Parts: sequence; structure tokens; C-alpha cells
Amino acid sequence: MANNKLLKDYDVTQQSLIPVFDAVHQKNYANISPSDRAQTKQLFILGLTDIGHLFPNLNIKQTSTDPKDYIIKWLKRYYSAKVPSTSTPNPKGSADDPAIAKMVQKNKNYTDSQLEKAIETHNLFMSAENIQGDLLEEYINQHSKFYGWIWAKGESMRACDFIRRDSNGITELMQIKNRDNTENSSSISVRSGTTIKKWNRLTTRKKNKKPYASFNWDELNKAMGIKTSHLMTEEDYMDFLIKVIKNNPSLL
Repeated sequence: MANNKLLKDYDVTQQSLIPVFDAVHQKNYANISPSDRAQTKQLFILGLTDIGHLFPNLNIKQTSTDPKDYIIKWLKRYYSAKVPSTSTPNPKGSADDPAIAKMVQKNKNYTDSQLEKAIETHNLFMSAENIQGDLLEEYINQHSKFYGWIWAKGESMRACDFIRRDSNGITELMQIKNRDNTENSSSISVRSGTTIKKWNRLTTRKKNKKPYASFNWDELNKAMGIKTSHLMTEEDYMDFLIKVIKNNPSLL
């Protein structure tokens, strides 16, 4: 971090950053719809409310003296973020461990063909697990955008996945996790007066000593102020996932 320059490190006022942002935004992204550009600007302005904590490290050299260098990279990160439901996975980068495969084959008395199918199925489940967190955010965005929440896609903000300014002018941050045993990489402190809300979809509970999944959509709807017409539920989320896979079989 010490070798990289953050947005807060430039010797300029926060207010003076806005016209710099506008100039870069107009020059490089004039093809983006006015409504989308307005939302991106609002995200940037909300980030300025806690500039020291919310803007990520973008590997800007310390020798940079123009905040435009940072803003160019920040906009590129935001607009380059893929929509999860329309993306395709990167090829598996690591080899399957033959020792593990041999252990499973011996334990289950698999034929070579059955083992190959089991490995393929395992990799499919891993692929689904890897993409589900992003799909969860996409689903939430479809419902929460009507209530002032902006999706900080592409890790364009630290500390949060969604951000908005409430009716009292307070910046609210929402961190999303899929389940209660996963880590959120952006768990950091923010300035006094900024509210961070943390939510996970799935909590593991036990009944008769057996674990079962409990879902927390009611808490999310309340935390984000979602009204009846846009309520999020596990059933609706499942329908969303089914439609995604139907429309994009190459997702996994």
C-alpha cells in the first residue's frame, strides 16, 4: 500500500475532484447512457464522503501528481465489471490432484468412468459456488436499485457492495455475504457517522443436532428498506438463478 497512491493522497480538495471526474467521464464514456453515467457519478460522490476508506487501491504510482490518473483507472474498473449472469467462467487454472481422486475411487469403488464423472460434477459445483456470490449481488441490485442503492460492482468501493445516502444525508453501506462462514474481504473501519450494515443470505442452524439452512431475506428487506412490490425471497432468488442458467448455460 505504501508504494501506491490512493485518491485521498492527492493535494486537492474533494470538491475539486468532481470536475476532473466529469471531464474524464465525458471524454472516455460518452457512449454510456446518461442515466447510467449519472448513477456512476453519484457512486463517486458518495465515495468522497469517506474518501480515506471507500476508494480502493488501484496500483497508482506514488509519483502521480494528477488525480485524473486515479479516476481513469477507477472508471475503467467500474465499467469493465462483467454482469455475472451474462459472463462465462475462466478455464480451470489448477490441475486435479490424482491422489485425492485415487482415494475417492477406492472408497466408493468407482470405475475410471465413474471417477471421471465425479470429478466433472465436483468441478461444476465449485464453478457454481464461485459465481454465486456475484449472482447474489446482481439479484439484490435488481430489487434495491429502486430505493437509492447503488451496486458498487467490480469492487469499485471498499467496505461495501451497495451504497446510498439516506433521507438524513447519511451514507449507508451494505456488505453482502452468501453464508455465515464466508469472509468479506472489505471488512474495514470507516469514518464516524457512516453506517455499515452486514448481511448474509444463509445461516447454518441445527435441529436435533443436524445442520439445516436458514435464510435471512426478511432482515435484508428491512435493512435496505425494500417495500412489498420489490421484496426479496429465497424462492424468488431461486427463480432468478434458474432463469440465468437457462439463458446462459455456459455460465458454469
